[in-house]
Amino acid sequence: MQEKTDNNAPAGMTPDQATKMFDVWTEVLKLPTIGPMYAFSKDFASYADEFARLGKIMAEMKGHLDAYWGLVSTAYAKAAKDTAEKSPKQFATKEDFDNYRKAVIESFEDAFTGLFASPEFSSVYGKVFSSQMDMSKAMQAITEKNFKALNLPTRSEVDEILKDVHELKRAVRDLKKGMEASKDDAARV
Repeated sequence: MQEKTDNNAPAGMTPDQATKMFDVWTEVLKLPTIGPMYAFSKDFASYADEFARLGKIMAEMKGHLDAYWGLVSTAYAKAAKDTAEKSPKQFATKEDFDNYRKAVIESFEDAFTGLFASPEFSSVYGKVFSSQMDMSKAMQAITEKNFKALNLPTRSEVDEILKDVHELKRAVRDLKKGMEASKDDAARV
C-alpha cells in the first residue's frame, strides 16, 4: 500500500497531481458504453484482482528463486573450495594440469550431485516449478479475459474449434472409407 502524505495524496505526488489523475480517470469512465474501453473498465475490479494475484505469485516465485539460487551458489562455493584443496599448488608439468582438471571435475560433480539429490533442493525446485505454472495460468487468465473484451477468440474457444475440426476430419475419413467399401461391394456384384 502506498504511503500517504498530509493531504491524502500518494507519497511523491502533489495534491494537484492526484486530483488531475482522478479527474482523468473520471473522464475515461464517462466514455461511451461500447467498445473495448468499456469492457475493460466494466471489469476493472476483476482485473485488479487478477493482477494482484499475479503480483502475489511473482513475489512468491522470487522468494523460491532466491532459495534456489542460494542452494546453487552454496554448492558452487563448496565445489570451488574443494577444488582449491585438492588441486596441485603449482602448475609446472602437464600432469599438474591434468590433476587440476580431475580435481575440478570431481569436486563439481560431488557438490552438484549432492545438491540435486538433497530433499531440500527437490522441495525448492518443486516450489519454483509450481510458481512458474501458477504464473503461467494467471497470465493466461488475464489474456483470455482481454481477448473476450476485444471480441477475439480465446484459447478455450480455439481449442474447441480444433476439437470440432478433428472430429469432422474423422467423420469425413470414415465416410470416404464407407463409400469406397460400397463401391467395391457394388463392383463385385
